[in-house]
Amino acid sequence: MKNQFKKYILLMMAGASFLSACKKDFGDLNTNPNTPLSPSTKFLFASAVIGTRGVPNGAAGLLYVQHMAEFIYTNESRYSQIQYSYDGIYSGPVQDLQRIIKLNTDPATKATKEVTDNGSNANQIGHARILKAFLMLQITDRWGNVPYTESGLGLLNTQPKFDTQKFIYNDLLKELKEAPLQITTAQPNDPLFGGDITKWKKWANSLRAIVALRMMKTEDVATAKVAFTEAVAAGLMTSNADNAIFAYQANSTYESPWYTNYVRNGRIDYGVSQTVVDKNMVVNADPRLPIFSRTVGTPAAYKGIPYGVTDQYTAGVDGALLGRAIYSNVFPLQLTTYSQMCFTMSEAALEGWIPGGDAEMINWYIKGIDASMDQWAAIQVSTNATPAVTITAANKLTYEAQPNVLLTAALTHNQKLEKIQTQKWLNFYMNNGYEAWAEWRRTGYPVLVPARDAANADKQIPRRQAYPKTESDLNKTNYDAAVAAQGPDALSTRLWWDKP
Repeated sequence: MKNQFKKYILLMMAGASFLSACKKDFGDLNTNPNTPLSPSTKFLFASAVIGTRGVPNGAAGLLYVQHMAEFIYTNESRYSQIQYSYDGIYSGPVQDLQRIIKLNTDPATKATKEVTDNGSNANQIGHARILKAFLMLQITDRWGNVPYTESGLGLLNTQPKFDTQKFIYNDLLKELKEAPLQITTAQPNDPLFGGDITKWKKWANSLRAIVALRMMKTEDVATAKVAFTEAVAAGLMTSNADNAIFAYQANSTYESPWYTNYVRNGRIDYGVSQTVVDKNMVVNADPRLPIFSRTVGTPAAYKGIPYGVTDQYTAGVDGALLGRAIYSNVFPLQLTTYSQMCFTMSEAALEGWIPGGDAEMINWYIKGIDASMDQWAAIQVSTNATPAVTITAANKLTYEAQPNVLLTAALTHNQKLEKIQTQKWLNFYMNNGYEAWAEWRRTGYPVLVPARDAANADKQIPRRQAYPKTESDLNKTNYDAAVAAQGPDALSTRLWWDKP
């Protein structure tokens, strides 16, 4: 994988050089000399995959769901930041993917060497549609109504209209159904799955199931149930080997941002929250605890730090740092995992979306916990982190029998849902925090207490993020229409699928 990644970097450098070459013919003053008509789609695809890495792992999502707490500067965990920018996502990976789709459909470019060197048109379009669907799901779940049909066009449309989240969600179901059918051969430049088209198809189907389940409380639930059934039949992830993971590298350009923050820059900003350590892991003897957290004090003990307070706390004295694996320069970014899909299937059984009732619900729940523990134990090994952690079958059984963890048919519907979602939330730890936030908003579980010293207007955990100022400044007509349709551009406004 390391040598493959170097190949992708060299490819991107070559593509960047090609893209910056000046055009000598000055016959058309309206043509940008730095944008060739047919750039290399190999470069664009690798750039889009690598550009995706910064999208799901922002600190805000992890703070909203209380995986982390801040030691000194606690503004974000107290919800004082309102506006968040998506400009870089649109101008980066989304635009790259939209250009791939256009270059492979435009009669003027689809047969050029710069395009066909990356494989068939349909195959490239299929890969691009799946990755773009993942990105757009991340965007709409943070801001709600956003540019979609007119997104990724760059200078061709600097004032895109906003599509409703209802429209976006229904279109994502279509995209994730059609795109896998276009994939027939490996992409020669695939930093995500190394050219494994079966994994791409499973990822697309799994994303379709996630989108469908998130529509459960909407007026489109019937459509969602059909889409979920189709996604399951098409084939979801079946083991941790199918996980969609971005593999960071042991170099300063492509290292994990947590390593950059803590080791390279020496910033001790975040620690494990009391919500994770004290309220969930210690009381249940969770064998993942030595991976998630460090110990503090003498004698050594696990101790989370308070969440969302103005008081200042000191790492190693008042609370624990994140586990050493998380500070590794190669700590992997998990976009979507088999464990996540197991808990998704468990909830689907609970709600009657798949057959099998309580037995099937419990079966998928146990599979999800086991997969999460295996996945985290493997991360501890792959990052050479200490202490060495071995999670045995006996460890799993003991944990799964804990009263707070044990899932039985005798529980009420909400008690079952709470246990499923709590385990899904733990599996999301220090990975896709925004996905964990979406799941919390959708279900209300696990039960989280808002920051004690919240600085936002309603003092509650945010339901969305406010649009970047560039929209109200440069795209005001469309911005005003989006706000009028969705509600105030505030942290408290609920999204289309986020029902009380």
